[in-house]
Amino acid sequence: MEYASPIRRMFALILDGLVCLLIIGIFLGLGRVVLAWALEMVWAMLVGFLAGCIGCVVWWMIALASGQTPGKQLLGIRAIRQDGSSAGWGITFVREIIKIVAHSSTIGFFADAILMLIDDAQHRSLSDRAAGTAIVRC
Repeated sequence: MEYASPIRRMFALILDGLVCLLIIGIFLGLGRVVLAWALEMVWAMLVGFLAGCIGCVVWWMIALASGQTPGKQLLGIRAIRQDGSSAGWGITFVREIIKIVAHSSTIGFFADAILMLIDDAQHRSLSDRAAGTAIVRC
C-alpha cells in the first residue's frame, strides 16, 4: 500500500474546488438564462445558485461511495480505513465534513497542510486522523 504524497493530495483538492466552481457556474448561468425572462435577476441568480448547490451535493454523494472525489479519481488516489478496508460512505462523509470545517479558514487550511507534511510517513491530515483514514494510490 503506497500512501499518496502531500503534493498529489493538494492537487486533488485544487481539482475538486475547480470542479465544484464549474458546476456552480454552469447552474448559475443556466438559471440566469432560463429564469431571467420570468423573474427578476436576483431571483434567477438565487435559483441558479441553489441548483448548483444541489448539483454539488449529488456529485458529492456519488463520489463518497468510493472514497474518491473527482480530483482524487483523476490523480489515482482514494481514502481507505487505517486497516486497509474501504472507507465507505459514512466515514468518508465525516472525513469530508471535518475537512470543510478545517479548511473554512486560511489558518485551518495551512495548519492542515503543515500537519500532512511534517508528522508521519502516511501524510495524514486532520480529517484523516479524526475519521481513521489514510489516502493511498490506487
